[in-house]
Amino acid sequence: MKINAFADVSLRALLVLSSAPAGELLTTQNIADTVGTPYHHVSKAIVRLRELGLIDVERGRKGGSRLSAAGRQATVGQILRELNTRLDPAECQSAHGDCPLITECGLRHALARAREAFYRELDDVVVSSLPRLRQMAPAFQAIGLRPGL
Repeated sequence: MKINAFADVSLRALLVLSSAPAGELLTTQNIADTVGTPYHHVSKAIVRLRELGLIDVERGRKGGSRLSAAGRQATVGQILRELNTRLDPAECQSAHGDCPLITECGLRHALARAREAFYRELDDVVVSSLPRLRQMAPAFQAIGLRPGL
């Protein structure tokens, strides 16, 4: 199962925010630098994560983002259901026309069940439990922060 790039960037941003020092606000640029992703992509992810209530954002010169209480409890499965927006697991429907076999297609339904099984497997994985000190320390040091793990 492959997740889309937007879901990937969003999950990486959540990993960074969940391992930031307690009370520390991280700017979108900090997060982009930490995950090695362009600012523009991360800023879109931050907007969506805020809409979902997974992060809190403070505006202004000393503003930034931090994980919300809901974000600390969010699971990977829950987040992917929201962010992995591709509804059709195969190329059954496209701008170039639908597959001629789409009516009553057993494969399409089997792939949809497999996708849901993938998400269910990740429903027990809480995002904030994933970051490790050895993983985050170099990235945080590069942007001048100490990880709070």
